[in-house]
Amino acid sequence: MGSKRAMLGNGLGEVLEGMVGRHKRFIDLFTGSASVAWHVARHYPIETWAFDLQHYSKALAASVIQRNHSVDPIKLWKDWLRRATPRFETYDAPVSCDISATFVKKSRIWSNQFDTTSLVNAYAGHYYSPNQAAWIQALRDTLPAKSPNREVCLAALVMAASKCAASPGHTAQPFQPTETALKFLQISWQRNICADVQTALAQIAPMHAQVVGEAHVGDANKMASQLKPGDLAFIDPPYSAVQYSRFYHVLEAIAAGATSPVFGVGRYPPLSERPSSQYSQKTTSLTAMQELLTSLSERDV
Repeated sequence: MGSKRAMLGNGLGEVLEGMVGRHKRFIDLFTGSASVAWHVARHYPIETWAFDLQHYSKALAASVIQRNHSVDPIKLWKDWLRRATPRFETYDAPVSCDISATFVKKSRIWSNQFDTTSLVNAYAGHYYSPNQAAWIQALRDTLPAKSPNREVCLAALVMAASKCAASPGHTAQPFQPTETALKFLQISWQRNICADVQTALAQIAPMHAQVVGEAHVGDANKMASQLKPGDLAFIDPPYSAVQYSRFYHVLEAIAAGATSPVFGVGRYPPLSERPSSQYSQKTTSLTAMQELLTSLSERDV
């Protein structure tokens, strides 16, 4: 379908307007960036549920649909920064205004001293500068303990990390310190991750559901078997023969707070730990869609 955020203002929003009022619950089975779940939960008095195979998607959806009141982004950030700063300072991250191949090499050597399951070890010197990676780890480690503040802050961190990632779209592979790519690496590495988190917090904090819903990690076909008459299901499955986990593995690790030891230029976790969708496999996608539609039909969804 392309960008659902753009489509909500260009036809999709009107379609939802005509459908939502006739149903008891709205189910976003492939929530992704959660744009549709956010839209429905915010604008209509209907319980909204969101599902996805990836944890970062759940984090984004939960930040809005699981609360029915706004939160204070200024206080949230002040308290969060106070907890995170001492943790950040322990990393003593190297910094440089000039991102050169030499500094990239230095950054990667520096990151190797940390635990192989840490975000700093996995991504500093690759997707993020040492400074950015240290802040990401420190902020992730010091999230608020209670809901809904924890969900709001985690979503803001995921959104900021997505903006800062030094990669040519998504997080499939980072820019390398070549003569042509260094300028892009410099642009990304010089972004202020804390400022981007604050911006994301200010965006998310006032948004909330009219009726509290739920966000879960789950397979769409399995979830469909649990739906009920009166539910309205929104279906926008993957449309690529490449698994989406390849593009979002960095955000997935940030949502989880850690990663297994990574490998390769893309800094991937083991394949066995990356979610796999039937909809991104040519041999199973048609059957998966047929089974999904049949299941929904049998339940009068």
